[in-house]
Amino acid sequence: DGPKYYPKLLKYVRIKIIEASSTVLAPFTSELQEEAIAQMKRQVQIKDEEVRRLLPARFELVELLLDSSVKEVTDKKIYLNNGNELPYGLSVWAAGNGPLPLTLDIIDRLGEDQAKHKDIARGRIATDPWMRVEGSQGSIISYGDCSCIIDGPSGPLPATAQVAAQQGEYLAYLMNKEYDLSSVISQEGLQLPPTRNLESEITWSERIPMLVTRSEEYAKPFQFLNLGILAYTGGNSALAQISPAPNAPPIKGSGKVGNALWRSVYLSKQVSVRNRVLVVNDWIKRQVFGRDITRA
Repeated sequence: DGPKYYPKLLKYVRIKIIEASSTVLAPFTSELQEEAIAQMKRQVQIKDEEVRRLLPARFELVELLLDSSVKEVTDKKIYLNNGNELPYGLSVWAAGNGPLPLTLDIIDRLGEDQAKHKDIARGRIATDPWMRVEGSQGSIISYGDCSCIIDGPSGPLPATAQVAAQQGEYLAYLMNKEYDLSSVISQEGLQLPPTRNLESEITWSERIPMLVTRSEEYAKPFQFLNLGILAYTGGNSALAQISPAPNAPPIKGSGKVGNALWRSVYLSKQVSVRNRVLVVNDWIKRQVFGRDITRA
């Protein structure tokens, strides 16, 4: 939209994306990561010949700085750990936030039980596969961004809404079925899973995992089902990596195909028909009339 609405100011603009790792969008496959980098570096299409003459030779609107981390931000410059300095006019911080004081306080109060997992948890609360906080004897439950499952079936999970939503459903199930979440140590020194109320009715969906665990007493550990990840890359293109089934090869799409997958999933996640109609209406208006941008 910048070249479209402010073509004569384009020569003063440079967008520099700073990334500490050697690639972008780490959860995606390497193929889609390379596609994302290509989309970021794509040339700006300038139709106005007069505007093109104003631009310097080999003009690049976007520059991607990989393996670069920020050391310090002042009011006029950004200092990188590799010694480079970047003068700037507008800085947008898009990295993650640090843990909340409450999270750090819980980790500190639980002492060695949390400290021994710090290299894996990295500032998050370490939990067992049933989301009972390590060292709390089952008196504290933690899930979502602030927690990290240690030794779970799926390993440490990313801090995403998809993970938190599935963990919330899992915990609600345990509580509705009146599982005892307190931590009990067996004679062999092992921490036992939560135990269910044997008087509660067992559904057919519950019997399937019981065939695997060979127990009607203990709760199965939480297992994350990766439904896929999506990223919009601009210019009506997107990246999509969708898992059709556990342990199955993902369905991958980029460009226009990825954008179609991204929009279909986005619409399916709306909570009502009204919201879906409003979203589609916004997409159509933007395609026909462009984005609603106020210009001075």
